[in-house]
Amino acid sequence: MDSDENFMIYRRFGFLHARLLLQKQDELRLMEEALDRLDRDDISENPKALQCRMEDVDLEKQSTPQGTETRQKLLSRMETTILRYDELLLNAQQLTASNRPPRRDYNSVANFIMHKKPLLQGDDDFIYNREDLITLRPGRESAWLDATVEKLLKIFPRSMVKHLFCSKETTLKTTDEDLFLPTKSRVERLVSFLIMIMVLALLVVPVYALYHVGSSFNETNENRSNAICMGILLVATLLFSAALALFTKAKRHELLGAAAAYCALLVVFIANLGFNTGN
Repeated sequence: MDSDENFMIYRRFGFLHARLLLQKQDELRLMEEALDRLDRDDISENPKALQCRMEDVDLEKQSTPQGTETRQKLLSRMETTILRYDELLLNAQQLTASNRPPRRDYNSVANFIMHKKPLLQGDDDFIYNREDLITLRPGRESAWLDATVEKLLKIFPRSMVKHLFCSKETTLKTTDEDLFLPTKSRVERLVSFLIMIMVLALLVVPVYALYHVGSSFNETNENRSNAICMGILLVATLLFSAALALFTKAKRHELLGAAAAYCALLVVFIANLGFNTGN
């Protein structure tokens, strides 16, 4: 499972985290009630004990019966419990925020476990708890495109693909002919090249289409040319926004800003094109 980062899928034990958190939470609730009772008793009997810690310690040494839990002992026990509770709470939050394994990665690991049987019966039951699984793979902006490229590479002859996309270190990780482990850096370079081609197309194709429409602009087809330009502007902006949403982790306001800037660029080109054509 360590041969590829896509296979690093493990359980987060969300149910057990919830049970432990509830237990520690209830322990802290009982301590809180005990501390509140001690405070209420001292309000009328020993108010100075609530105003000065040393006064509280001295009073406890003088008048506390043997075996009775004092405020200082209770606070010490509470500190240990609440620190453990905080640690569990933060760990549970971090695990909950971890990435869930994509269907493709989950199916790869599940098929490997069920067909190759690297684990004994019972030890492999974790793979059936799909809702409780997380992946240690870091999330990437174009991870789905990486997966698509890797899937398409399997169509080509295996020897050629291994020569181009598998390093010596990656090849030595497995002798299973059914297991394809491409080198991530090489796949990422191919994905980056494809994204660059897409960006250039989103910039060049709309400009060329607008130029072609604008070059045939005259008074007889004015309305038709304007409608075509608006259609090209709308489609290009939608495609640009979709590309940002799919290939990046841009937030909503960033998507709106980038789409507005891209649309403004095309509008300026249309305006200059119309001015030059009119002249």
